[in-house]
Amino acid sequence: MLFRKSLKEKLFDRTSLTFLVFMLFYFIQGICSLLLNNFAPPLDIFAATAVISLFFILHLFVKFKIVVPLMLGIGLFPNIIGLYRIIPYNENYIGTLYGWAGFNYQYDLFVHAFAIFCFSIAFCSIFYPYFMSGFKSKFLMFVIVLFFVIGVGGFNEVVEYVGYDTMGYGEGFLEYGQGDYTPNSGPWQDACTDLIANIFGGIIGIGGFLLVKKD
Repeated sequence: MLFRKSLKEKLFDRTSLTFLVFMLFYFIQGICSLLLNNFAPPLDIFAATAVISLFFILHLFVKFKIVVPLMLGIGLFPNIIGLYRIIPYNENYIGTLYGWAGFNYQYDLFVHAFAIFCFSIAFCSIFYPYFMSGFKSKFLMFVIVLFFVIGVGGFNEVVEYVGYDTMGYGEGFLEYGQGDYTPNSGPWQDACTDLIANIFGGIIGIGGFLLVKKD
């Protein structure tokens, strides 16, 4: 009975409601993408929904702070909006932010840096009490979390390669598309620059969190 009461309270706290808003925000886009043209690929949108849903389930057992759903929901957004066909390349073609010359074909770098920045803050928010009670060192936490997020970013590149190897050319994170190369570089250089962007995003996100955190 006590567990049910506690679960009910968590379902309607501010953090849960924020999770639900972002889940609904992406889920509706996913449904629309199945029915309408020029939307981001359904797989990418539903993947974002699934990630947020997973952390929402964890929140019901662990109880996160509101910064976690905020950073997850906001961090995933540049990738999704970047896959919408909203940029008129010329009078005959409307493309995406990925591969747009207006960003010097490097929109993907912003996506990686911003996403890792946001995810780093979310991760720090979750694990800060445990790190400080165990290691009692912000510097050590900075190093460990930075290596963790770099690993997550590296795993993402592996997933992208496996996706390309199995699904080929197309749009979205599992297919080889405009976000995976530039006119002056191939996929190998693109993957390396993505990893560098991840490092910068992680340093800023983790460092900023630890500098602001007082207790």
